[in-house]
Amino acid sequence: MRIVITEQQSNELLTSMLEDMFKGYEIKFEGDYRNVYVNSRLMAQLGPSSGIVSLDAFNELKDNLFFNSDKDLREEVGNWVRNKFKSKNNIGKYGISFKKLHGEEKDLPKKPRKPHHATRQDKLEPGFNLDAFKERTSNIETRLKNKEDLIRAAREKANPDSFSNWMKRELAKDAEREKKEKEKQLSDISKMVVRLKADNK
Repeated sequence: MRIVITEQQSNELLTSMLEDMFKGYEIKFEGDYRNVYVNSRLMAQLGPSSGIVSLDAFNELKDNLFFNSDKDLREEVGNWVRNKFKSKNNIGKYGISFKKLHGEEKDLPKKPRKPHHATRQDKLEPGFNLDAFKERTSNIETRLKNKEDLIRAAREKANPDSFSNWMKRELAKDAEREKKEKEKQLSDISKMVVRLKADNK
């Protein structure tokens, strides 16, 4: 059985979860921020056009709701914060980032770092046989080059305007001319012999 959650239902779930997290909140104006506390824990720092929300909210929503990306999650939380706490500037979009605020939040999972493109594979994998890899790569490159040469030769052979085909035609014409000249010379010699014999009689 497949359960489909509409966008409206998803927004309602997000709103419900955030309402529970911020239930009984208290706002304190500290510096340039409106700091939002829940049970003496700092859960949000709200500036005029952007704010910071505790990682607790991110982790809870990320674990229980489905979002295409973290950006979508930030936008939805930003919309909720703007509507809930009424930004003074009444701006259309309220920027949100997630950080540790009260110090007990669970860390974000670190994304695996991609190695530099120039890093040798034997440095990434201690058991990696670099020489064998080079040999395999060389063999593949040789096969590809041979294949490319065959394709190039086939295309050239099929192309009537290629230089090699033009040269073949010219050589064939030369050979045909030489053949006709030889045949003409033999014919002339034969006629001369016949005339000489006739004169000697």
